Amino acid sequence: MNKIYVKTLAVIMTGLSLFAACKRSESMEPDKLNATASGMPTPITGKEGLSVSNGWLKFSNMKSFNTTMEMLQEKFGTPKKLKGWEAAYNRQGYTSLRNLYEKLDADTSERRTAPTADSLINANKLLDCPDSWFATVVSKDGYIQIADTVYSFKPGKEKGEAYAIPARHVKSIISRVEPEQLEGTKVHYTSFLRIPFPRWGEVGEEHTGPLRLPICLYMGSPMPNFWGQSGGDIYHGDNGDPFPEHNGRTVKLNYHRWRVGYVFYASTGVRLKMWKHTRFAGWQSVTYADQMTMEACCKGYAVTAGTSPYQFNSSTSPSWPGFTRYAENNFEKTLKWVGSPIFSEILLEHFNFHFKVNYRGRIVERSIRQ
Repeated sequence: MNKIYVKTLAVIMTGLSLFAACKRSESMEPDKLNATASGMPTPITGKEGLSVSNGWLKFSNMKSFNTTMEMLQEKFGTPKKLKGWEAAYNRQGYTSLRNLYEKLDADTSERRTAPTADSLINANKLLDCPDSWFATVVSKDGYIQIADTVYSFKPGKEKGEAYAIPARHVKSIISRVEPEQLEGTKVHYTSFLRIPFPRWGEVGEEHTGPLRLPICLYMGSPMPNFWGQSGGDIYHGDNGDPFPEHNGRTVKLNYHRWRVGYVFYASTGVRLKMWKHTRFAGWQSVTYADQMTMEACCKGYAVTAGTSPYQFNSSTSPSWPGFTRYAENNFEKTLKWVGSPIFSEILLEHFNFHFKVNYRGRIVERSIRQ
């Protein structure tokens, strides 16, 4: 482990110790203003120990949140399956951020003028969440409640600010009072480095063609950590021929690795996604590849408040069931996630990614090592 990595880990642990001490000194008295007393409808309880309340999901405690996330990761491994799980909560007035992305891109007409989800994200008008499983439990307006705290994640914040708001302010939240004006609100940052959501270019050692070395063979010193997405766009096959157009519109493949943290939740994973360019509205993910295969392997440390950092190795393999997909536009996998009431972070040492995509006869294959 190099000196920079050790120093980063030490800084995080020092900050966690101070933050935990501050949290212990605060009053832990539960919020006494329940939904009924505030004039809001009584929440409807779900089987996973959660409710729909005020348009967002309300988890009874952190254990309930972690249990639900574990279940979603293990049993609902694709966006289509996530949509099925969410359906029961949709009927109770809940729409997730992930669902909103789908609705924004549902109009596939060639002359649509309403901006796509990607356009709104790039204009800082819509929260960018590369982890579809977390985007499933965050509402379309960026809210999620755990115990007596409502968390608010908003687009366009200069430093990636997120807010932990006492649930007694639920009426004010619904009235769109700014979180900073509500007593007891704590400001956090969705990134340890306090930077807005970036989309980085690929910075690893990249090779075109078949995998030359085992996916979990790590080389070199620990990688510099990023927050957001690291990857790129590809517009043509490895033979140089451009992707066939979709209804006369340009097509591209986006590939990326993500590493994100949202106060109490952090994750890292990989994604392949096909896009077509609309005439007036920006990029839209509505075109399907014939085949997508991917494998990835990462190594690092998981950090949560109150515990020592622990090392992890996570990997996927195309030989495992489900890691080759057919007729898909979005193929993704979370490799590691952690949830903690106060603070969660993932520090990467190495992250290798290999994929192969067949889009209407155009083959793209890449191997990235970092």
